[in-house]
Amino acid sequence: MNLTGLNLIKTLGCMSAVTFFTLYNTWDRYDYDYHWILPFLTFISTIATPLFFVVAGITDSRANREVGWTLTKIKNLAIVFLFWMTVYYVWEPYQRGYMIQPWFVFAFILIYSFNPLFVLLSQRLLIFCGLVFILLLASYGYELLSVLYPQRYLFSLEPEYRIWTWLLFYLTGQLLANPLIADWFWRKKVARAAAIALPFIYLFTWFYEQHFFFAVFKADRNAFNLTGSQIYILVVALVVAASCVRFRRNAAVKEALLAAISKTMTGVYILHYSVFHLLTLVIPVTSLGTKLMLIVITFALSVLISRLMLLNGLLKTVITL
Repeated sequence: MNLTGLNLIKTLGCMSAVTFFTLYNTWDRYDYDYHWILPFLTFISTIATPLFFVVAGITDSRANREVGWTLTKIKNLAIVFLFWMTVYYVWEPYQRGYMIQPWFVFAFILIYSFNPLFVLLSQRLLIFCGLVFILLLASYGYELLSVLYPQRYLFSLEPEYRIWTWLLFYLTGQLLANPLIADWFWRKKVARAAAIALPFIYLFTWFYEQHFFFAVFKADRNAFNLTGSQIYILVVALVVAASCVRFRRNAAVKEALLAAISKTMTGVYILHYSVFHLLTLVIPVTSLGTKLMLIVITFALSVLISRLMLLNGLLKTVITL
């Protein structure tokens, strides 16, 4: 994957995170009946969290994972989590905002704790592919059972706590960055085919969610549940489609803009919910237009604040992993 494609995927992750999580925090209380654009935006932005883990896998595969790398990553996670937990409990306005979630931190600690093993397995490609495939089957199987047996306590675990799903997406990112796999996936013909297939995959995924998971969809107040295996193909297709992106006009400007936004990915994930809440105190959401405007402003301000924090060495440590 070229650098432009990676920056594009990171930017898409920022935008989808802001859209997905802020749509749930407005006056309509999950009621999408008054305009079709709200379920549409929610649906296309369900890629937010899975995409974050895939990007993390790709990025980490390119890192120099020497001795001490794992402990450094875990230390960075602990600093970020403890800082925002402290802000959450000390500053009252932030309590209406987004706090970096314990499941998110635990998932990455687990991932980084076993990273030496994943590095070893990545050198045995067939075994590594088998592991990813088993995780995909396990993820899909559990989600299927949770739909078929909703009253069983064993299958009632919330999607965000299904750690094996996030491990699946992370290892998929590592797999896609493997030189042998990348040599095939990052070809222009493959990327073009993935881009052409995207609308059809989105359409298939929409019907899959609406009909197969219909009971869950209605029971959860019209909430989309596409955070697991059923969105796997869509996320992989997006990453592959972006792998060979090239700008023909104003390339330098566009690439610089993408690079600037992509560096704020983690910061936007952490900050956007609080930015959105503070904006709604000043601009009440009373219409569809207001809601859409707030999403755009939230994204822009979250990126700007993150960029400013990145300029400070101390503040940088609490918005990067």
